[in-house]
Amino acid sequence: MAVMRSILYVPGNNPRMVEKAPTFPADIITLDLEDAVPPAEKENARKIIAENLKYVGKNGSQVFVRINNWETLLTNDDLEAVVWEGLHGVTLAKTGHPDDVKRLDWKLEELERRRGLEVGSIKISMLLETAKGICNAYECCLASERNVNAIFGAV
Repeated sequence: MAVMRSILYVPGNNPRMVEKAPTFPADIITLDLEDAVPPAEKENARKIIAENLKYVGKNGSQVFVRINNWETLLTNDDLEAVVWEGLHGVTLAKTGHPDDVKRLDWKLEELERRRGLEVGSIKISMLLETAKGICNAYECCLASERNVNAIFGAV
């Protein structure tokens, strides 16, 4: 398993910050499509991230993308845009239930197969930042073999 001591979050809608991200010695660089990106800029952020996936990890950092949770109805669009070669994992914001994780696992497998990526290669990081997520943390952690960590946020 890869070392995950430090995570650098970078707003996905800021090309200058995305391009500068590899200069920082973080174990994981997480390109953000969630709270750091205003709704009107989400589509542009997806394009910026997709164009820079391979570049961001050039210095050995793992590249993750924080995606919007299922309740926003943005998750599928986020995944369609960013699941390409160069992506190591996705961070699911506001994970609340094991079914959220299982659904993400299924969608990742579908995209990996469709795009010729190794099935299971894209990992899942969960942000447990709601009371529901905290109550379901154990079950969420067991919901997929792709899970590599659980990050606890403010509730």
